[in-house]
Amino acid sequence: MSTPALFSRVLCSICTLVCLSQGCGSETSARIDPSLPSMNSREVGTAMTGNYSNEAQAKADAKFDSIVMHMRPIWVDRIDGLWLYVEQSLAATLDKPYRQRVYQIVDGNDANSVVVRIYELPGDLSQYAGAWKKDQPLRQLMPDLLVPRAGCNVTLRLDDSKAWIGATEPNQCSASNDGASYSMSSVTMTQKEIQSWDRSYDSKGSQVSGSTSGPYIFIKTSR
Repeated sequence: MSTPALFSRVLCSICTLVCLSQGCGSETSARIDPSLPSMNSREVGTAMTGNYSNEAQAKADAKFDSIVMHMRPIWVDRIDGLWLYVEQSLAATLDKPYRQRVYQIVDGNDANSVVVRIYELPGDLSQYAGAWKKDQPLRQLMPDLLVPRAGCNVTLRLDDSKAWIGATEPNQCSASNDGASYSMSSVTMTQKEIQSWDRSYDSKGSQVSGSTSGPYIFIKTSR
């Protein structure tokens, strides 16, 4: 099933649930259940979905590794946000991803924001490698088996240039790699690219890992 079709199923499910709960054709049918994904959440979900590469950036600047990233919708019948499986690999070792996450896209605290909640997968991560290739990725899992990354949510807002821009809360996302105490991530996203800048810091505020030359620039190569 194509990605547009998957999100169409989500939208159809939402419409059906609204009709069942509120009564289509009645005076209450115009009300929108606040627990359902807004147009902003669906826009962010559609923008994120796809296959990405920063090959051009890596060729132009040796300080950046060549990385491939895949984002695929999962659990498309759920109404508690939009869910994505995210996998990143070095271009030289595509079958050995170094990062595997689940994102849950939900509405923010106001009409102009969207929150991306970050989760870790349970168990041996190698069992999920390449799941983005499947028609129904992570079908065997349920959200309550995921491990939330506390303090690592990313809040996105739409700016005047129609890009979604956001970051984690300062010093809140704990980390333990390379002697780090916490990490910070900033994101700028359009329908065609994602700029992502992940950095980790020790308890004294000194950067211990991540790019020191700006964000990785991932160009969407396909959906």
